[in-house]
Amino acid sequence: MSLIKITQAVGLGGANNVNDVKAVQKALNKLLKFIPATKSLIVDGRLGSRHESSITVAAIKLFQSKVLNMLRPDGKIDANGRTHRKINEKLIAVSSKFNYKLPIASIDIPTLSESDYLDIANQLGCKVAVVKAVADVESSGDAFFSNGKPKILYEAHIFSHLTNHKYDQSNPSVSSRTWNRSLYNGGSQEYARLEIAMTLDSSEALKSTSWGRFQIMGFNYSESGFTSVEAFVKAMFSSERKQLDAFVSFVKNKGLEKYLITLDWASFAKGYNGSQYEQNMYDVKLQKAFEKYDKK
Repeated sequence: MSLIKITQAVGLGGANNVNDVKAVQKALNKLLKFIPATKSLIVDGRLGSRHESSITVAAIKLFQSKVLNMLRPDGKIDANGRTHRKINEKLIAVSSKFNYKLPIASIDIPTLSESDYLDIANQLGCKVAVVKAVADVESSGDAFFSNGKPKILYEAHIFSHLTNHKYDQSNPSVSSRTWNRSLYNGGSQEYARLEIAMTLDSSEALKSTSWGRFQIMGFNYSESGFTSVEAFVKAMFSSERKQLDAFVSFVKNKGLEKYLITLDWASFAKGYNGSQYEQNMYDVKLQKAFEKYDKK
């Protein structure tokens, strides 16, 4: 992320050159998490006719109050002054998050074998058909798209929640306060939505996406056995077996294996997909998929 450079002061009593104001607006939009309740600023290089009522000036004051602990924020950013330096310091601190790139996809990924399924079923104490049933319902049994990227589904309502709704107005296609079916692109086109969200907040975007054969949500990275969502995503790209191992960790950490052993599909569906599982007949689909594989 580039540090901001301003030639003259911006804000109350500043020269407020258009390019300087734009630079400040862009920077503050990258630092919204430090100034909660502030909505994404329009980057137009303007403060309006009454600077004291400017949304940009209000954001500057809030940054000075929250980050610099100024008792009397002046709403002014002097070139190379205290506020300017602190903004650049925070931009550096978050740069790794905004510069995150998805792993490179490969079309030469080993597929799961029957022994893999048997191994996992033994770890969980359930039938092989049970594991296959979950995979079948979650992703139609496919772990990756034809382009080598793991199957995903990006959830705009989750991203909105994780980012405190700050991008709902500026980026409604990827941040929505409520679930909206019409926002989905479907298939590999979901990556286009994910990558837009990543430009706003990459970690929360990854957490707002379900991944791989078992469609585990990114925010469940810890329960899936990983120390960060980035490490989780790397594993999702690397192999089907790692996706399977993540599923086992998640099921065990959530205490769901007992439902797979007893074939209590409703209880498993509630724990795995949430209390709204009945709307999609998730438990019924699991039962049918199990019966299909159990006969083989």
